[in-house]
Amino acid sequence: MSTTVTTSLSVTAAGLSFQSPLLNASGTFNAPLFNQLYPLQEIMGGIVTKTVTQNPQAGNMQPRTTELPGIGMLNSIGLQNPGLAYTLETEIPELKALGLPVILSISANSSGEFAQMTETILSHPHASLIDALELNLSCPNVAKGGIHFGSATDSVKEALSAVTRICPKPVFAKLTPNVSDIVSIGAAAIEGGAAGLTAINTVLGVAIDIHKKKPIMPRVSAGYSGPGIKPIALHAIWNLHKHFPETPIIGVGGIGNAQDVLEFLMAGATLVQVGTICFRQPTIFKTIQTDLQEFCRTENLNSLHELIGCAHT
Repeated sequence: MSTTVTTSLSVTAAGLSFQSPLLNASGTFNAPLFNQLYPLQEIMGGIVTKTVTQNPQAGNMQPRTTELPGIGMLNSIGLQNPGLAYTLETEIPELKALGLPVILSISANSSGEFAQMTETILSHPHASLIDALELNLSCPNVAKGGIHFGSATDSVKEALSAVTRICPKPVFAKLTPNVSDIVSIGAAAIEGGAAGLTAINTVLGVAIDIHKKKPIMPRVSAGYSGPGIKPIALHAIWNLHKHFPETPIIGVGGIGNAQDVLEFLMAGATLVQVGTICFRQPTIFKTIQTDLQEFCRTENLNSLHELIGCAHT
């Protein structure tokens, strides 16, 4: 009787072990709720929190999302969150109880505030429940006149340095695609001490209400996510891995099935984050895992690490 060999989907990145390359994208996934649909511990590699700020934020005025049928959605949430203290005290233990590595996503308005938040995290009794930090660099740097952190190399390096000089945990820098040279931004993050890179954040976009004859979103521009940004994200992953092959990359942007995941791995990502499709297909992680296992079986792979960056050769 023949037996089916199941390939391990485990990967390692920045000194951490993940049983699967599948993570959720920040702000798109209610882990405790989804865990009632299927056991996340058996499928996912880790959980990324919604981005949290030092103090609670109410977010932007409505409407804050609009669907773009077939190609994704626009969102302008404004980082609505209950603040760092509440997240550390209440949400982190709840997420860690699911039995997976937890990556805390944080955002700040200056390098000093990033450092202050990091000190608060490390001094909290629940600090040991956090496996890594992800720095969301999409907010304006008030100390630099409002320029977005992610669009200036000096701001990125300062932010990473402020955190990594005091944080023993791995720190990932989440990069924006809304720059002319993402490689230079990635280099600045690595110089600042980033253990890994997350690419990409949302792409700027606009939608018009043709009946009201004005933009749908009150702030006009919003973050575009969904299948339409996949080629942009893959291009970023390809170039980042080409220049920094030893740096682990978390690929994100338009992933909706196992083929997308495989493309990201082959382009150079070690982990991936699945986001927008979760709103439409909350069980997508289960489907992707099954299809990844089938691909590995048919390709006679011993480990997913055989695929990481293989398209470059």
